[in-house]
Amino acid sequence: MSSSFSPAPGAQDPQPSSRRTLVHALVALGFLVMFCSTSIKSLYQVYFSELAQHFGGSRSQFAWSGSLFMLVTGLASPVVGWLSDRRGPLWTVAAGCLAGAVALAGASVFHGHLPVFMLAYGLLGAFALAAMTYVPMGVLVDRLFDQRKTGLAYAVITNGTSISFIVLSPLWLWAAPQMAWESMFLLVGGVVLLPLALLAALGARRAASLQPAPATDPGAGAAHRSSAWSAVRRDPGFVALGLGFFGCGATMAFIDVHLVAFWQDLSAPRVLMGGSLSLLGVLELISGLLTGWLATRVSKRGLLGAFYLMRAGAVLLLLSGVLQWQTLGFAALFGATYLGSVVLTSMLCLERYGRAVKGQAFGWLFLAHQAGAFASVQLAAQCRDLTGGYGVFIAGLAAVTALGGVANWLLLAPRPAPDLAGGVDDGEAGDAGVGAAPAGVSPNAVTS
Repeated sequence: MSSSFSPAPGAQDPQPSSRRTLVHALVALGFLVMFCSTSIKSLYQVYFSELAQHFGGSRSQFAWSGSLFMLVTGLASPVVGWLSDRRGPLWTVAAGCLAGAVALAGASVFHGHLPVFMLAYGLLGAFALAAMTYVPMGVLVDRLFDQRKTGLAYAVITNGTSISFIVLSPLWLWAAPQMAWESMFLLVGGVVLLPLALLAALGARRAASLQPAPATDPGAGAAHRSSAWSAVRRDPGFVALGLGFFGCGATMAFIDVHLVAFWQDLSAPRVLMGGSLSLLGVLELISGLLTGWLATRVSKRGLLGAFYLMRAGAVLLLLSGVLQWQTLGFAALFGATYLGSVVLTSMLCLERYGRAVKGQAFGWLFLAHQAGAFASVQLAAQCRDLTGGYGVFIAGLAAVTALGGVANWLLLAPRPAPDLAGGVDDGEAGDAGVGAAPAGVSPNAVTS
């Protein structure tokens, strides 16, 4: 798919100020989508114990719904990457928002049937999360900004999750005793996600007015898939990125599903739990922006490895016997690494495989991420049921995360930069006479 900017047939080339305004609006839309997308996971997290009791099973039995959700999110990620590359990231986001609304509303309406909940949340909700978050947002940022700015721009958009931790997670914790899960799922699906689907579709149409639609030749699609696979299978660094992302997914899944239950087992006060989640969000916000800035000044490989080792230390803090220290210390140290690993992996993926196939390559990495999440959700629940606590699992989780950090240091050797623009790189595009764009904004296509 061509990635050089050109106006739609019969349309005027937009003025730099108009294009800049549109770019900023799309960034704000991406931030809003990321902010709202976390509700799909955080509602499940907060209501996890109540849901397990509602459906009459143990935590490990009910955790299969969360495990299915994590696994399907991973399996959907390469598909989402392909959709984002070929059809546009914002159309993919719109489909995800609609799927999320249907998933939450369906789980609420048919609340008496566990198989329906498994299908609605575990399948449709999983696709929704994949289509609303990191993979399509990475493609969107790569098309809006030149390579030097992608890290910071991606951090700004994905920090929607950070603000959500600060605002929404404590809100759900406060609301849980006041409102049954069925009502909350229906409220979020109908009032939040459904209108967001319409807004994303509007953003996609507005962005698409800037240039012609992508080519739809079937042969081109096959070649596109082949080039993406060829790019990653010849790169041993992909294994290192995948191993690190496996540990990243495992630790994030423990937070998403089991952290509140872990704290509840220790009789942690609700105020302490809410404050710790907010602290995690604040540090995530700061570290995401700082990572985007640091990535242009220090080794991305070294920084990514350091983040994984820091995260392993954060996980080990949960084994501390002092409740307040372990909750606040874990939240601070983990939050400092939470988003940075995703930002750096996205940047390294773009550098190593190029803009034309970055969506698919990043989608495959997210498959590894969600494979770790799938294993984490179920193994943690099994550990809790068999031993009465999470301690053994937490120790193993720290070890896997640290291994990912070491692998990035040892195996992620530099490789020649790919043709980022699918024909000419950013420097060549400037020399080739592509129309001027605002500072930091890429002249590449914004087909959405």
